[in-house]
Amino acid sequence: MQFSLDHRTANLSVGEFSDFAVGPQESGGGAQGLWRAQLGQHWHNELRARTQQENTVAGAVHADIAFEVPIEGRLIRKGWTFTLTGRIDQIVGPVLREIKTVTRPLPVSEQDLRTDYPGYFLQLAAYSLLRRSLGCPAARSELVFVETSTGLAQTVVLSPFDEALVHHQLDVVVEFLDQRLRATARRRALTLRPAFAELRPGQETIQADLAAAFRHSTLNSQLSAILLFEAPTGYGKTGCVMEFALGRLRAGDFSRLIWLTGKSTGQLQVVHTLQRMSAGDPPSFWQVRNKSEHCVNTTFHCVRDACSYLAGCAERWPQSGLAKFYLDDHQPRDLATLRDAGRHALICPYEITRASLAFNDVWIGDFNYVFSPDNRGIFFDQPGFDPRDTLLVIDEAHNLPSRVADAYSHTASDTDAHALLAGLDHLLAPANLTLAVEEWTRLLSSLQPAESLDPALAADIADLLGRLANLVTTQSLDYAVLGPQLSETLWQFTRLAEFASDTKLKKLLWSPRAGELAFTCLDAAPMIGETLRSFGGSILMSATLQPFAAYAAT
Repeated sequence: MQFSLDHRTANLSVGEFSDFAVGPQESGGGAQGLWRAQLGQHWHNELRARTQQENTVAGAVHADIAFEVPIEGRLIRKGWTFTLTGRIDQIVGPVLREIKTVTRPLPVSEQDLRTDYPGYFLQLAAYSLLRRSLGCPAARSELVFVETSTGLAQTVVLSPFDEALVHHQLDVVVEFLDQRLRATARRRALTLRPAFAELRPGQETIQADLAAAFRHSTLNSQLSAILLFEAPTGYGKTGCVMEFALGRLRAGDFSRLIWLTGKSTGQLQVVHTLQRMSAGDPPSFWQVRNKSEHCVNTTFHCVRDACSYLAGCAERWPQSGLAKFYLDDHQPRDLATLRDAGRHALICPYEITRASLAFNDVWIGDFNYVFSPDNRGIFFDQPGFDPRDTLLVIDEAHNLPSRVADAYSHTASDTDAHALLAGLDHLLAPANLTLAVEEWTRLLSSLQPAESLDPALAADIADLLGRLANLVTTQSLDYAVLGPQLSETLWQFTRLAEFASDTKLKKLLWSPRAGELAFTCLDAAPMIGETLRSFGGSILMSATLQPFAAYAAT
């Protein structure tokens, strides 16, 4: 979603609109999400062929039948103008038709479908309203549910009540945008104290120097400013950069500040500095701790169906009272408070953090939340997040190249592969998947220590990983029964396949010991550079960045 607070406009897809929610949502990502998407495409194609056949006369398809029709229109609500775009699956004469695949047996009661899939009804209702706003009203709008295992279809006709829910959903988005407007007013009214009561040697001109370097970098890059700031330990880099960054927020140059540091002690120092510099209320901020630190289970795992704090948490959220964590800036947000609140509401504390982030001006966390492909979703998937409108500060930046390289590196062992194979046998998994994992297990078991792999063997590994990733994303498995550890081993195949096929990575496949395969990223510079350039501005600071040219290259 892209929005302009000054012009009170928002642009989003119909899918984004129907799925928009403040609070946790049921996950559709990962291997299960890919499998469902591919299966859904299969049945879309099948029903398209069926519709063409049903409406063919004398070998010619009726001219008033269309598929994947783009729809774009505007809806106005409470002073906001929304531009919604999308593609309706089928238009058959005056009938709008949207196709959705489900894994549950059909038919079931219409009420069950409405309860379990409200977003589907909302999406079709939005299309109906948009078509009407364009002067093309539909005589009827149909939602066709397709059972993935059999292809059995059940059709539900849209009602006026469904279209009324579109206006309710618009109100939900308006409430979020109004909160962002209030946050903008809060930032512009910030009252700040200088970082230091008395300037130390070398600090006399640092604010002017940072501003000049920022302008110079922006002019040269024509995209975003990327600064390297080196000063000795004890200089006060955190205070100097915080004063500069908050000034930029107050001036409206950026709408958000992300501050990354690899140590929790460094994050606490940032929080302390932020509070100390605020003459009144500090800008709203959130320190994001590791997911495992949030967990209130005896054993940390994140298989949704196997965790009572994750399964169904989206339904429990509206009555949980946990919105206080983003509606009240004075609400304590320490980890102990989040864990207690999550345990009481039976909602994962990490979901409280995820739901609250979008309402805060300053995000404080680890490098992984921006640079790790496995963890960056908590920042980049936030509603309304735009890196181009964000100032990124990286503390202890001399550690960034190695940390990002580690995030793109993986290991696989025959021990984990044997355990996965046993789990798949117990689960009675599809034979083609089990056989492929068995082949993978044999390959790992055959490895002997080697500083690099033979190119022919590396090519065979890439091919096998490609097959395994495809199987994982096209097979339906009960991950709750499989368990968190084995599920993670299975899901890793997609990451390993991406590593093997990524041409931008400088990488090495090698065997540190018998039965173990290391996928090592040797140089993460392309990924670091791509990420930094996506932000409106970045400041990388450390006591040890020289030689600057060599650091900038890595």
